[in-house]
Formats: sequence, C-alpha cells, structure tokens
Amino acid sequence: MKYRMIRFALVGGAGFIVDVMALALFSSIVPFVFARAGSFWIAATSNWWCNRVFTFRDAEKRTPVMQWLKFLLCVCFSFLPNWGCYWMLLEWFEPTMIENITGQNVALFWPYVAMIPGILLGMLTNFILSELWVFRLAEA
Repeated sequence: MKYRMIRFALVGGAGFIVDVMALALFSSIVPFVFARAGSFWIAATSNWWCNRVFTFRDAEKRTPVMQWLKFLLCVCFSFLPNWGCYWMLLEWFEPTMIENITGQNVALFWPYVAMIPGILLGMLTNFILSELWVFRLAEA
C-alpha cells in the first residue's frame, strides 16, 4: 500500500502539471474561476489513465469506460472542496496581501499557487476511494 500511495502521489504531481497547463489555456478564454473548473476535469481524466496503468496496474481489469466513470464519481467528492478552496483563496486574498507579507510579487502566479491547497485537500480521499472501489485489487 505504501508504494501505491507514492505512485498515486506521483501521478497526482503529473496531473497537477496537466491541470496548470489546462488552466493556462482555458484562462485565456474565460475567467480563472471557470477555467479552473474545466482544468480539473482534464486533470482528473489524465490521473485516471495514469493510475490505471501505473499505480493500480494489479487491479481488476474492468472496462475502461466503467472504471473511468467510477473514478470521475470519486473525484466529484473532492471537486467541491477543491474548487471551493480555490474560489475562496482568489476572492479573499489579493496578491498584494501576500506581497506585503512575503515581499514577493505573486500576482502573476497567484491563480496557480491558489490551486495547491485544494488539490491536497482531495488527495487522501481520492486515494482511499480509488483503492477500495475504483481499482479494487483482483481477488486471488
């Protein structure tokens, strides 16, 4: 289980990169809060695939569509707190407030940095649900 959790975290790190890239792309079209909602689903699909072939490669081999739908249902549990945390950070904390505390200009990076707490909020729940339900180990 320990190594699966490490692999799960590595996949999550790669998913974060996918998330940031999708956020950058979508935010050129719509406001950051809405762009974040879209980037979340792109990253969730990327994470499902990587977890299927890397983290839980010894799990039951269900049809990919059913497994993907189960995974998306699981990430729905973390979507609201993830996106809610992101929205609160964007609404409640201005980049100038952080600049006053740290002395660093973070206005350009703030929409991306604000993603991190929400992502961490959902990681543990996603791992548990993935292991027990989505990628359940094949019985011997």
